[in-house]
Amino acid sequence: MNIADQKIYTKKSDDSIVTVSDAVVGKTVLELISTDTSAAAGPVLDLYRNSFSPFDSDAIGEIKFQGENDNSDKVVFAKITSKISDASASSEDAIIEFHVQEAGSSSTVIQIKGDGIHITSGNKLTFADGTSMSTAPAGSNAVTMAIALG
Repeated sequence: MNIADQKIYTKKSDDSIVTVSDAVVGKTVLELISTDTSAAAGPVLDLYRNSFSPFDSDAIGEIKFQGENDNSDKVVFAKITSKISDASASSEDAIIEFHVQEAGSSSTVIQIKGDGIHITSGNKLTFADGTSMSTAPAGSNAVTMAIALG
């Protein structure tokens, strides 16, 4: 622990140093810093659910974005959840869900699966130029949607 620069260091089993930093006001509160000079990804944040009995539909990780409403109640305004879609060995499938708060209720608005992106809320898709789409074009598929969106 280094009090002077407000950093805490830890060493991994391979002797590499990991820095966890509690920075000054107005700066990042938590940083994971990798000083590795290889081409490997780093730093890596690993959310690992070590379940003795994994099942389809199990939630395996979640990131919550919380704040207070005007009544000082703690509210999860948005979250990202990962789920096991198929836990079968050698044919594993996963889902990433994006949830947002609307009118006081949380709902899943987007799911990313192996077969594509699913807008699950029934809401429209709005583009940067202000145009929107409520339903997919007739006879569309991934290729025509990519052209229409691109």
